[in-house]
Order: sequence, then structure tokens, then C-alpha cells
Amino acid sequence: MLIAQLSDLHIRPEGVLYLGEIDSAQHLREAIAQLHRLDRRPDLVLITGDLSDEGHPDEYAALRRILTTLELPFLVIPGNHDQRDNLRAAFADHSYLPATGPLHYCIDDHPVRIIGLDP
Repeated sequence: MLIAQLSDLHIRPEGVLYLGEIDSAQHLREAIAQLHRLDRRPDLVLITGDLSDEGHPDEYAALRRILTTLELPFLVIPGNHDQRDNLRAAFADHSYLPATGPLHYCIDDHPVRIIGLDP
């Protein structure tokens, strides 16, 4: 099983730069394009925190728009910049995420066990 990891995205709302200088959304688009160009595509992509920079719903909305271009299965794991309830709402279709409390999970659907731990 081939797993790719994209980490510390720090996505900001549409049109807002990370730290006022970095287009984190464009960097994510480029990373996704690179994954799609690989001779052997990963079986799974782990997208690990910090998914957003400040945990605002508009950041997760921007992230979801970008992730619609990802042609590979993916899981999200929060980081310390992420806000649980907003992340949970943005990824409500991700049934592996717990409905309440920390966003810890364990998935045994692959040849390896995937464990997501909420910081």
C-alpha cells in the first residue's frame, strides 16, 4: 500500500494569503497535481493538520473546494490550528470522524491500520 501525506496546509479563506505572503491554497493545488502525475499513484492520502490556519468555516470551505480536485481517497487528521466542530461540519461526509469529542479514529480497512490522533 502506498500512502502519501500532505501536512500543515494552513489554508486561509479564498483570496487571503497565509502570513500575508504565502498562497497556501495554490501550494495545495500544486501538491495535488504532483500526486496525480506520479507513475504510481498513492492508494490513500493522509491530510494532516494544520488543515486550516485559524479553524474558521470559510477556511474549511476553501479547503473542500480544492479537495474536490483530488482523484484519490483521503483522510483528514486535525492539528492544533484546527477547530474540531468546524472541521467536523466541513467533513460531515467523512463517517470515520467521531460525532463528538476529540477527532481520534482508527481505520482497519487497509493493509495497515490508520490511526488519527487529535492533538
